[in-house]
Amino acid sequence: MEKKGFMGKLRILSKPTGKPQWKQGIVAIFLMILAALVAKFLGFEDGIKAIMFITLIANIIIDLPLPLRKSVPLTVIGFLMTVLAFISSSLALSSLPLFLFFTILWSFFSLSTYIFSEAFGSFGFIIFCCYFLSVVLVNRDASPLDWGFYIVLAYMVASISFIPKLLNKKKDLSKLVASPFSPETSLERVLSIRQMLSGIPLEGRDYELFRIGTYLTGFRSYSKIVLSRLSGESREIFQKFIDTTNKSSSKIAASIISKTDSVDLESMDVELAHVQNAALSESSSNAPLSIAQNMHSLLKKANEIIVKEKSVNATVMEKLKIPSPRNSLKNVLGANFNLKNMYIRHALRFTLAMTIGLLVIYLTHERDAIWVTMGILIIIKPDVTSTLNNMIVRVSFNVIAIILAIVVSFIFPHYILFWIAFLMLFLYRAFYPTYMALSVMALTVFIILVWPTGTVFDNSLARIIDITIGAIIAFICAYIILPSRVTVNLPQQIAQTIRTNRKYVENVLPIPEMVYDHQKAVNAFRNYMLEEKTWNLPLKRWKILLTMLKMI
Repeated sequence: MEKKGFMGKLRILSKPTGKPQWKQGIVAIFLMILAALVAKFLGFEDGIKAIMFITLIANIIIDLPLPLRKSVPLTVIGFLMTVLAFISSSLALSSLPLFLFFTILWSFFSLSTYIFSEAFGSFGFIIFCCYFLSVVLVNRDASPLDWGFYIVLAYMVASISFIPKLLNKKKDLSKLVASPFSPETSLERVLSIRQMLSGIPLEGRDYELFRIGTYLTGFRSYSKIVLSRLSGESREIFQKFIDTTNKSSSKIAASIISKTDSVDLESMDVELAHVQNAALSESSSNAPLSIAQNMHSLLKKANEIIVKEKSVNATVMEKLKIPSPRNSLKNVLGANFNLKNMYIRHALRFTLAMTIGLLVIYLTHERDAIWVTMGILIIIKPDVTSTLNNMIVRVSFNVIAIILAIVVSFIFPHYILFWIAFLMLFLYRAFYPTYMALSVMALTVFIILVWPTGTVFDNSLARIIDITIGAIIAFICAYIILPSRVTVNLPQQIAQTIRTNRKYVENVLPIPEMVYDHQKAVNAFRNYMLEEKTWNLPLKRWKILLTMLKMI
């Protein structure tokens, strides 16, 4: 394996996870300006800064990639939690013990939501950011009632974001249904979308298409593994089939979204015939043929559903629901709410670090204290490696941002810097959350340019010192406080995991003489999953396996 240098590692860590959200960025800036104008008109001059940033957070919550049916209640919860966050900070202004109580409560329970899923955890993190914002902004100049009015105004303005979601409700749902047919969609993403769609009534057509697409994504993942083990002519033939299948699958995805006619699958038929001929000449393995036949069958079935919607089943017009995860709240808490769970350990580390940081802010409200704590907030992760990686990315891009801010301040006059700062705020929202490195960099430039005291150079120097101190504190907390320790006989465990994996594959893709036994395949999968757990693989992979088991 080639050893990556610092720049190579930085490129890998800062790799984007999607496309920039330009429309969302424009809408967010427009709503922030609108909220500021309305606040000024209503006489809320003292709260304009808070109203603008609460509007931005509310807009981020509304723009989460969720169906409208789930986005609305989540926004209501976000509104209530934001109100509680600011009330907590207002009540704690004159009581240090009360402030410590609220900070520990918000820190721990916001981050412990990761035990339910990554989506819940991300929402919990946003809610904690609301509490962080309340600690920084709340003061005695406004009463708790005033802060309540500020939040109501901010969410009312941000709720304008629901208009395009309401207008595109059916199209957005069709995009989620079609997503498994896109070759770029990972199995993890499909399972995440499945969780988003759980409990939402779908037309029989869409229900069947999403179910077929989920299986197709699984076979697409298998095909990549099989392809990596082939060589010579058989590899070229199978690669051609996969490429043709991906093109056909993309066309079906477009057809699902646009509700157009069926897709011509003749080219895929031709490539399947080539795979069959290759399988006859090479009797060593039938895995490529099994995968090819299954993928061909799934796409053909999807194409038939598109052509004849009413022939799928007798209840095609009936609304069907993807089942929700079967684990009850009691089961999830019983299995995860303990120190063996890395997210609970992370919540404890996070609580200690943020309580100390916010306590310093509470007592001093100094700029340095705010940004040291902000450094901890954006860098600390559930494990040492992720925290170190985050530290590399965030500190590196902050250095670039500071250099950029200094250069810009020398080139442009002061009044232009204000507009550049707003451009940076737009880029922050456009790059969040798919280009996190660039998003953080844009936010840093914005902060340096609009900070009310000191020169740009002084602000820049203070920012890099603060973020570095925060990064070091985050790394120390992740490394010292309840770190993960795993003792395992690695060679033996790898061998055992490979054996259980092989048994599972044999049951899912049986040889022609065998008959597929669903229960046997499920049992084999359970054994494989247990071995994966023993090996202590990353949690993201655990979640994929667990969700697949629920689907079975």
